[in-house]
Amino acid sequence: MFDPSRGKCPQKVEAVVDIDITARLNLAFEMWERAHGRPLADDTVEMWVTAAGYDLEPGYLASVRRGQLTTLPEQARAGLAHVFGLDPNYFVFDPGPDRDDDAEVIAHLDNSALRRLGQAVNGVSLRTLLYLESVAEVLREADGLPPCEQTAQL
Repeated sequence: MFDPSRGKCPQKVEAVVDIDITARLNLAFEMWERAHGRPLADDTVEMWVTAAGYDLEPGYLASVRRGQLTTLPEQARAGLAHVFGLDPNYFVFDPGPDRDDDAEVIAHLDNSALRRLGQAVNGVSLRTLLYLESVAEVLREADGLPPCEQTAQL
């Protein structure tokens, strides 16, 4: 759950690529609700975002989630990524188009188990990638490993 005392995320979010921001935002809500076992209200998220020091107008999220608005200002994207615990590029980057580049990187992995895992997930939807990431976090915890945020990043 979001803790306003953590402060805001210092990472800068890149320019928006052509993505379906409504679907992306609704997926973030869906993932949070699945992880926490209860519904999440738009105004609650707006409160978390503003408590973390980001600008977000009241009612803006509801309009985006219904598809009435199709953009999120940079402050809103950064704040939402922060409170949902997502990568800052979640609301701007579409991981799908560069599958050939990803396949080349995967092919160069020395660890055969990691290489097979990379090949298995290459090209799956963002929704599937996020579910797999949450499963991996549970498995890390079961193995007594620290959360991914506390490990080296590629």
